[in-house]
Amino acid sequence: MAGVDRSLLQDALVRHKLPAGTPVLLDDAMRPIEPVSSWFRRLAWRRRKAKTMRSYAYTVLMLLGFLQARGLDLRSATESDILQFRQWRLDDAEETVEESSWDRDAAAIGQLYDFLKDIGYVPARPWRSTLQRDSLASGISQDVRVRHMDIEQYIYFRDVGFGGLMPDAGLDVTFRGWRPHRNRAAAELALLTGMRIQEWSTLLLPELGLQDGCRPRTADVDLAACAKRKQPRSAYIPADAMELFDPYLTIERPEIVAAAQRTLRRQHRGPVRREADRG
Repeated sequence: MAGVDRSLLQDALVRHKLPAGTPVLLDDAMRPIEPVSSWFRRLAWRRRKAKTMRSYAYTVLMLLGFLQARGLDLRSATESDILQFRQWRLDDAEETVEESSWDRDAAAIGQLYDFLKDIGYVPARPWRSTLQRDSLASGISQDVRVRHMDIEQYIYFRDVGFGGLMPDAGLDVTFRGWRPHRNRAAAELALLTGMRIQEWSTLLLPELGLQDGCRPRTADVDLAACAKRKQPRSAYIPADAMELFDPYLTIERPEIVAAAQRTLRRQHRGPVRREADRG
C-alpha cells in the first residue's frame, strides 16, 4: 500500500491476527460490529473452542436482529426485552429450542453482557439474577451425577424394582407395579441393545420375529428414525434379551390382548347401535 511501510504493515497483521474460527460480525457496510467483535476476539484469545464461538455467534445474531426489529440495541435493551427474546426462542422462532438447549443461548448472552459491563458499555446486566438462579436460565440442572451399576445391582433393579420379587427371590405380594414380566423384558432389551426409550417403545412384536408362537434365538431389527438426530439405525438383540420375552408372551400378553379385544368390540358396536336406535 502507498505510504505504508511493508514491515510495519506485516507487523500489524501479525500482532492483530485472529485465531482460526473467530467469528467476525459485519454490518451493512462490511465493518465489524462493535463491541461484539471485540468480545469474540477476547473469547478466541482465551482459547474458547471454535464450535462454541460459532454457536454463540448465531445466538448473538438472533438477539441483535430481535432487538433491532424493536428499535433497540444491546445498550438500550431492558430485562423485559431479553426475557421476551427468550420466549421467542422457545416458542415462536423459525427454529425453536428446548429449555435445556436455551441454556446455551443464555450462557452466551450472559457472557456477552459481562464483557460489556467490564468495558463500561453498560452499567450492568439488564436482567436480575439471584444467588440461587440466573433469571435467563431454564433451571434444568446440567450436572448429571451418573454412576454405573454393577451386574448384581442391575439384576436387583430389574427383578426387584421392575419384576415384583423380594430380595431373596420370593414373590413380593405388595408389589404395585403393572406387568412385571413385560417390565423385565423391556429393561433387558434397553440394556443389551442400547436402544433409547423412543426406539424400543415403538417396536412391534413382529419386528422382533415374535409371532405365531415362534421366537428366534436372536434378532436384527431396523429401528425407527425417532431418537437422537432422527437417524434410522439397526440393532442386534442377543439371546438373553429374547428369552425374557417368553414369560411375558406366555403369561401376560394373552390377558392384555383379551382386554384390548373387549374394548375394541365395545367401541365398534357402539356407533352401530346408536345408528340403529336413531333409525
